[in-house]
Amino acid sequence: MAEDAVSVLILAGGRSRRMGQDKIWMELDGRPLIEWVVRRVLPVAGEILLSANAPGRLAAFADSLRGQGVPSRIVADSFAGAGPLAGLHAGLSVARCELLLALAADMPFVSLALAARMIELAPGFDAVVPQMPVSATAEPSWEPLHALYRRSCLPAIETRLAVGERQMTCFLPHVRTRAVTAEECDLLDPARLSFFNVNTIEDWRAAQRLAAEHGLLATRDGEVWE
Repeated sequence: MAEDAVSVLILAGGRSRRMGQDKIWMELDGRPLIEWVVRRVLPVAGEILLSANAPGRLAAFADSLRGQGVPSRIVADSFAGAGPLAGLHAGLSVARCELLLALAADMPFVSLALAARMIELAPGFDAVVPQMPVSATAEPSWEPLHALYRRSCLPAIETRLAVGERQMTCFLPHVRTRAVTAEECDLLDPARLSFFNVNTIEDWRAAQRLAAEHGLLATRDGEVWE
């Protein structure tokens, strides 16, 4: 495992209510969305952790990654029904690396350059989390499903889960958090594609357009995608 590698946690436990089907297996340029996420961050991944309490197809996906030499495994929540925060807790609890990059499975355009920069910013912090504006007047919003967490976050997460809190950002005030500003993100991902997620059929159609417009179509040889 490379010295600067991180554990990568793909949070794939959503119910896809708005899509009407399990969106992570919907294909973009012939590849499922979850594979886009994984392939784009492989250069910094010491291992791939897949968060799901009902693994189903994910188990076969993990097997296929291991067959390609990528350490991969399914992780299940210890706090049932507590959403992505419980998934993060489970991932940090078993991660082989000190740092864990948590990503939503429906964000196919993750920027490797931005992920690498977040890793560079990690020394001295427990969490490195982008903050992006939701409107011209509103306060910037955290992007906790595209963020870096240190194992030292576990006590704060466990404390919040134990009292029934589920919001993904509820523990951030209790750890050393480095906000990554929109301006910093824009230097490496000016179109902010990293934060585009697919929730609806309209989003999926938009993803197809964005992939073509920005030259993000998948390769066909199994190598890491640009």
